[in-house]
Amino acid sequence: MTVIVAEEMASANLPDIIIHLQPEKYPCVEFLICSGNDDTLLNDMPDSQNVRIIRAQSDSRIPMLWRDGIRAAQADKVALTTAHCVPSQTWIKQLLAYPLEGDQVAVGGAIENVENDTTIGRVIYLLRYVRYTRSRPGGRADDLAADNALYRKADILAHEDLLEIGFWEPSFHERFLAEGKHMTFDNDLVVVHRNCYSTRQFIHQRFSHGIEFGMARAKVMNAPKRLMMIALSPLIPVVFTRKIMATARRDKQFNLGLNRDMFWLLVFVLAWSIGETVGYAKKQETQS
Repeated sequence: MTVIVAEEMASANLPDIIIHLQPEKYPCVEFLICSGNDDTLLNDMPDSQNVRIIRAQSDSRIPMLWRDGIRAAQADKVALTTAHCVPSQTWIKQLLAYPLEGDQVAVGGAIENVENDTTIGRVIYLLRYVRYTRSRPGGRADDLAADNALYRKADILAHEDLLEIGFWEPSFHERFLAEGKHMTFDNDLVVVHRNCYSTRQFIHQRFSHGIEFGMARAKVMNAPKRLMMIALSPLIPVVFTRKIMATARRDKQFNLGLNRDMFWLLVFVLAWSIGETVGYAKKQETQS
């Protein structure tokens, strides 16, 4: 198995992540730290044969870092996470126990938030991971968060057209399901979200991520559907926010009143939505 940690603006978490991964206990597991960061903290990674740093361009986002790691991985199974998530100390042992045989292409786990988080950290968690709390029932799943998931590498590499622009897991999940394969959610497989983004960094990340996501989705759309998505773009923030709030209310652990958290949620959703629309338009310009 290869473990791929995508590090984007979160090198401060790496020492604790390495402590929990315990690479010295698993010499047969390959650990890849994929980063475009030149932070000296990366130089403090363990000096061992099974830990490697994969250097990327400084502006590489997490899907591109995952892509680089998947391509460099030597094992048949790849476990993905980010440096914004700290795994449990049993994480590697649990991952090694999943056979991923037959039509099962992936297994994903829960993402919990660190206790006593900041406002921005809570909102980022709500925005990105509200669908993947431990209260979600285990079993077959149509979607997983690649921030805590294990995949068969060959199934990913079979879709090089998608991988070329990064590992955007929703696009791959759609392909897997269309091929008759299935995925599993295990709420006992846990990582803890520990945000390192500043407000400015995350707004920029949402905007640029939205552009990349829009372009990735547009890549598999015909021209009329892309034009329709551009025309409907004003509805993206409304739809996105309603989905988040509906999921959060079902979980019953979130208090979604008209407070500061809701303000920042709307700001981040708007940044993504504008970026996604730009992404659809950029793809359309490329085709023109």
